[in-house]
Amino acid sequence: MSDTQELQQEVDTIHELKFVRFQLGDEQFAFSVDSVTGIIKWREVTPLPNVEDHLLGLGNLRGRTLPVTDLRLKMGVQSAIAKEDGLIIVSETLHSHVGLLVDDVLEVLTVTEDEIQRDNLDIARDLQGFVTGIVNVNDTLISIVDINKLVEVAA
Repeated sequence: MSDTQELQQEVDTIHELKFVRFQLGDEQFAFSVDSVTGIIKWREVTPLPNVEDHLLGLGNLRGRTLPVTDLRLKMGVQSAIAKEDGLIIVSETLHSHVGLLVDDVLEVLTVTEDEIQRDNLDIARDLQGFVTGIVNVNDTLISIVDINKLVEVAA
């Protein structure tokens, strides 16, 4: 096999993945960019009776009603930012659309599959299994979150 063919095979096996990187308190997380349909400023929501604290209520986005969850409360992350100063990531899951309140959206992060550490997720046990990997970017650990698993436990 020629060097060119080997190099092409190597390039073909590198899979770049894109994530929306966001902040919750002092911690950073990321969702697959494919699951994010929009990012909006905080909007008032209609509260729902007898729901868990993290479910803030129902919001209206371009005529679509969707549940809005405060990820800071859901994940037990302390934040100095008022919810009115946060952003809502609108995400499409397997079953519905949902709004997820976060402190800030930082960037679209591109990583390769081999940069994601999946072998030692003991720290993610507290996050109920929806953290699927960890990426180290400039000495900052970013937890990769499976939005579908997150919404299952956030609903």
